[in-house]
Amino acid sequence: MTQSAFSHIMVVDDDPDILSQVEKIFVKLGIKNYRTFLSADKALKELEESQESFDLVIVDVRMPIFSGIALVQYIKTHPEKKVRETFCVPLVGSIGREDKAILSEFSFFETVAKPIAEKAFIARLEELGEQHKNPNSDKNFQTQFNNALIDKKYKQAEDLILPRIKQDPKSLRYLTLYAELLLRAQQIKKAEEFLNKVLKIDQNHIMALNLMSKVYIKTNRFDDAMKVLEKAKVYSPHNIDRLLVIGELHLGSGEADKAEENFSSVLKLNPNDERATYGLGRALATQGKTEESKKVLANLKKGVELASFFNNKGILLVKAGKYGEGVTLYKNAIKVLDDQEREHLLLYNIALAYSKLGDSPKALDFAKKAMEKSPKEYTKPQKLLDRLQKEAKGDPTQAPKPQEVPPPASKEKYLLTGSQMDFIMGGFEEVKAPEPPTPSPAGEEEFITFGT
Repeated sequence: MTQSAFSHIMVVDDDPDILSQVEKIFVKLGIKNYRTFLSADKALKELEESQESFDLVIVDVRMPIFSGIALVQYIKTHPEKKVRETFCVPLVGSIGREDKAILSEFSFFETVAKPIAEKAFIARLEELGEQHKNPNSDKNFQTQFNNALIDKKYKQAEDLILPRIKQDPKSLRYLTLYAELLLRAQQIKKAEEFLNKVLKIDQNHIMALNLMSKVYIKTNRFDDAMKVLEKAKVYSPHNIDRLLVIGELHLGSGEADKAEENFSSVLKLNPNDERATYGLGRALATQGKTEESKKVLANLKKGVELASFFNNKGILLVKAGKYGEGVTLYKNAIKVLDDQEREHLLLYNIALAYSKLGDSPKALDFAKKAMEKSPKEYTKPQKLLDRLQKEAKGDPTQAPKPQEVPPPASKEKYLLTGSQMDFIMGGFEEVKAPEPPTPSPAGEEEFITFGT
């Protein structure tokens, strides 16, 4: 084997004896440009920060704490092209059904056997080198196809996948990849037709189930989306992105306890996953576990995002007629955020919610608090307070309209903020021009929104 096949190699294993064996083999082969790591977090940091790209990374999938099965997923789905294009090969010995499912789900068709046997390891490196150099190899096809999808070069992706479908028209993998192309190109109906064909042949095809969930969400069939995601989770419980999406959907449906469970599952695979930490903190706060939430969120610099989520989710709840839930969320948010800069906005929205509910004493109380916390140049809380006070005094010029019975709670189960939908549909969202806000009737106060 020549050194030219791979110019920069990384091996990740928590067993120092394995790394020592690999190093001896590399020395024997004359391979000098390599790095070894005992932990996944340090390996990922090196992949992200190194100026030189690694073209082969061999990862033990059974590493604990920050698990190897998590690392291979981060590499495959990484937003940076240099990391995502790395030829990532799992190092496997005895692995469970769940990990095998992940390897299949993420198209890891190449592996390296463990324990390390010198002759077999060298032969495997040579085979992987051939895959790496061959422009028509399955590994290079998958890399090019994924990059074309991410870059929204759909014609290029089509030119890559159609010859393979023609060559192997019964391949469920290729049919599913074509369905992904259609879905990303917003050909929703056609994508659903292809996915139904795949699932008719194999009702447990995990990649097809994942994509079908996106179809269902795009067509407002959220319960159906949750069903297929939960089904995929049964067969492959360690898919991090899917666990995060299920968590967000549970937050949207008001099932914060189930959201907590899914975000916690991610943190068992990687205690440092900021997306799961952020999700867990929001799930705890939504349940009123404010002290636990504050501890979880303490090291995250996401004050703006948190305030935006709690505020906009509260507005969704109130506008859906779920006043109690909305106000409770606002109050919990104030306890968790400790955000002096935005507290007055949340207090104002609480006051306005109570006003619309017809609870004047509480509306007055929170309007006063909002005014006390507001910057002097911000006049909305003062205007709301003036109106409420005049109404309370019976001022004929400010007499309120006859109080309407609050609308019944909306039957819509999933109330998701814009940022939640962006995360759930990442890469599959349709780019739309921002819609102008719907104006409220003249003289009627509007809820204050910020962020998405």
